[in-house]
This record gives sequence, structure tokens and C-alpha cells, in this order.
Amino acid sequence: MGWKRPTVLVVEDDQEMRNLLFDELWNEGYQLREARDGDEAFLAMLQSMPDMVITDLRMPAGGVEYVNRLRMFAPNCPIVVMTAFGDEKAKADVLQAGATAYFNKPVHLSELKSCVKELLSAAH
Repeated sequence: MGWKRPTVLVVEDDQEMRNLLFDELWNEGYQLREARDGDEAFLAMLQSMPDMVITDLRMPAGGVEYVNRLRMFAPNCPIVVMTAFGDEKAKADVLQAGATAYFNKPVHLSELKSCVKELLSAAH
């Protein structure tokens, strides 16, 4: 049996940010899939459940309710949320809705990558 590369679904409506995340995570050896908004994220998850979701919060079909739906749909999948519009209340709401980790933008990529690695190794 060989090692299976974990699949990470990147959900981000900003193309440049999505590309940056793709480049950084690809270099870490993950299989990557992408979605531009919350609706595409659910379609992607219906096709094949990822090992992790990294998602923006404020985007079409996004928000705290979207995180709550993700958690109900994928109870064991780590969900990492990023937002440029965060404060302590937003963070508390998102974590209560089921997010595993929370980052304010601009995201420090080294912190994000180490969080991803830690969560995926704990999950496998």
C-alpha cells in the first residue's frame, strides 16, 4: 500500500488568492481541488469528499451558515476558515459553527501550511 496524498479543497472567490494557495499547497504535496464559492464547494464535496477544506468566509454562498452546513455535511473533515473581515465575534461564530481553525487575512502562509499539516496528520 502506498501513501495517498491528502486532498484539499480550496474555496476562494478571489482568483489570485486561490492561485497563491494552490501553488503553496501543491509544493507541500497535496492533491488540490478548487471552488469559487459555497455552492461550488458543496458540488465538489458531493463528487468526492476531500480530506480538508480551506475556505474563505465572505464570498458568494459563504458566511457562518455556510460553515455550519459544511460541518453537517462533512462531520469529520477539518475546515480551515480565512477572512479579511474578521473580528473576535466572527471568529467565535465561525468556530461555534464548526470550523476547525480560523485565520485572518492576510494569512501568513507558513502558519496556514503548518496548521494544514498538523490537522491532516491528526486526521490520518
